[in-house]
Amino acid sequence: MPSTTWWVSTATQKVPLAHQRAEQDTNFTHYQREHLRRKLNTARQLLAYLRQRGTRLAALTQPAVDRWLVRNRPRQHYARSFLLWAATNGLAPAHVAIGTSRHTGDREIMSDTDRVLLAVKLETDDTLPLADRVAGCLVLQYGQSCWRLVNLTTDDVLAHPDEPGILGLQLGRDPLWLRPRLSALLHQLVTNRRPLAGALRDHPTPFLFPGLRPDRPITSATLQTRLRKLGVPSARTARNGAWLSLVGSVHWKMLADLLGVADTTASAWHRENGGDRASYVASRLRQGHSMAGPE
Repeated sequence: MPSTTWWVSTATQKVPLAHQRAEQDTNFTHYQREHLRRKLNTARQLLAYLRQRGTRLAALTQPAVDRWLVRNRPRQHYARSFLLWAATNGLAPAHVAIGTSRHTGDREIMSDTDRVLLAVKLETDDTLPLADRVAGCLVLQYGQSCWRLVNLTTDDVLAHPDEPGILGLQLGRDPLWLRPRLSALLHQLVTNRRPLAGALRDHPTPFLFPGLRPDRPITSATLQTRLRKLGVPSARTARNGAWLSLVGSVHWKMLADLLGVADTTASAWHRENGGDRASYVASRLRQGHSMAGPE
């Protein structure tokens, strides 16, 4: 059996091949590929760190891991997954551990009343900027992050094959079909979107929310600022309220496939709402078929 030192060196070299396979696999969404990319990058960085210090993976110690985490705290979650895998396969000591990442972000929830009323206002108030109305509705109703919204292009917009006028977005594995009023707003946005710079407003752009230049989207920070002017207290609190409402009516696994988020994120919100994983089987049996109409 090859030595662990050889495995560390070889694994470090083969990470690019794993990157290539993840990019070529058509079963992954853009956001799932990004999640895999971060996992692979973290594994490569940790292995390189060990190799530079002449440390074998099998001889890894807790102090060595803790020192690496001091400068790589944002990668804690991904490194934990890698070490769990390595320990399970006998490649790393089982006693060396990385704690579960604790999200210290804002857990404040926007109330359903405020959220729904503001969403209705955005759908119906024609005096407000069109792009901001669409973005606000997607945050308030479907818990989308501003970062994901600004990266949407016209390729992500779908037309329902059986319901004229209904549009959807390809955020995850399954299409998310929008409500009629939001579909109409999205159709207007696709038709009328323009770069923000006056001199470039006639240039075509692929982005639903273009920035100053046609080849670049608006920044997520700018979009958040614009949403606050519409009455959204913060994108995070609005998203929190939307997710808590969604997991109360649609199972977390379906939401993960519709909204393109990791299963762990969706299931965490399901548990936050008092749900359990076993209810998924029962919900699928009751449903008997996949959802085809607007969500």
